[in-house]
Amino acid sequence: MNQLSGNPFWDYSLVHYGRPEVARVCLELQENVGANVNLVLFCCWLGSFGQVLTVADLDEVEEVIQDWNEQVVEPLRGVRRFVQSEFAGFADQEWPLEVKQLELKAERVVQNGLCNWWRKKSGSSMDSADSGELGVRQQLQNLNLYLSRTGDVAINSGSPLVWPVVSAKLKS
Repeated sequence: MNQLSGNPFWDYSLVHYGRPEVARVCLELQENVGANVNLVLFCCWLGSFGQVLTVADLDEVEEVIQDWNEQVVEPLRGVRRFVQSEFAGFADQEWPLEVKQLELKAERVVQNGLCNWWRKKSGSSMDSADSGELGVRQQLQNLNLYLSRTGDVAINSGSPLVWPVVSAKLKS
C-alpha cells in the first residue's frame, strides 16, 4: 500500500477518536460485532464531507485493506493483548507500549490505503470538512450501511460517532 505524506483521513481519525466516548464505542463495535475501527472512522470521515458509500464501495475498500489487516494489524493486536495480559507477566514493561506503537503504525497504513482509494475514486483531496448537518446524515448513512454487514446494529444521531465537523475543529 502506498504511503501518503499528508493524509487528512488520518488527521481526522486522531482528533475524532480522541473525542469523549468515541474510542469506547469503536472498540465495542470491534469486540461485539467484528467491525473494523478504521472502516467505522472512514464512514464518519467521508460522511463529514457529505460523501456516501455504496455496497460496491464497501466491497472494494474491504478488499483494499483485507490482506494488510489479516497479515499485520490483527496479529499485532493479538500480540499487544497478550503482552498486556496476566499471562505475560514475564514480559518487560516496555513491550506493551512498543507493540502498541507498531500496531498504530500498521493502522496508519490501512488508513493510507483507504484515503488513497477514495482520492482515486473521487479525484478529490478531501482536505477540509464543512458539511455540518448534511455531514451528520451522511455519516449515519455510511455507518449504518457498513454496520448492516457486520450484524444487527444501528447507529443513531445521538451516538458519539456522529460528529458535525467543521474545519476549525480539526485544527485544534
